Order: sequence, then C-alpha cells, then structure tokens
Amino acid sequence: MKSAKEFAIWLHERFKEAKSGVYLTKADIAALSGRQRFTHEFITDIHYELALKGMGFVTDTHREKFYLFHLPTTYWQAQGDGYQEDSQSNVRTIVQSKRHTS
Repeated sequence: MKSAKEFAIWLHERFKEAKSGVYLTKADIAALSGRQRFTHEFITDIHYELALKGMGFVTDTHREKFYLFHLPTTYWQAQGDGYQEDSQSNVRTIVQSKRHTS
C-alpha cells in the first residue's frame, strides 16, 4: 500500500508531460495505490503533495473520476478581457442629513 506522498510522486513522474491532464477512475486509484478503500483525506494529501510540484488532483462530486492537471500560472486578470469589473464603484456613501427640529 502506497502512502499519499508515494502515490503523488508516482503520478507526477508518470504524467508530468501530459499537458492537458488525465483522469483516473476509483478502480484505477485502488489498483495503482494498492488500497482497497481510500478516504477523502488520502485524496487531499495527494493534492497537497502534487501542488508543491505545480499539479492538482481533484475529484467529481460522485468520487468516480479523479482529475490530475497542471496548475495554471496565469493570473485571471492578466487575460484582459471583458470579465474584469469596472474600477468605478457604483456604491455611494449615504450621508445622513441633520433633521431640523421646530
């Protein structure tokens, strides 16, 4: 049975050249890691170890497919497209006026 760190190292070495990433099934992970069952913490630990090497490892909501991918290096605002919000805020400060008492 491989530890999360050992499995992460193996995944990185095996798939670091796959620029578009790969996915594995639950059965693949069980067979490749030597584990009959694995927990969410195991997946989180794999992701942590891979993130140190510039890769990510996440699952879908049903935990059937697990995605291995390269982490982006471009900041989202560097794309310079129409998604960037206007720097002019439409929020204005409300100034309460003094009430006149008669």
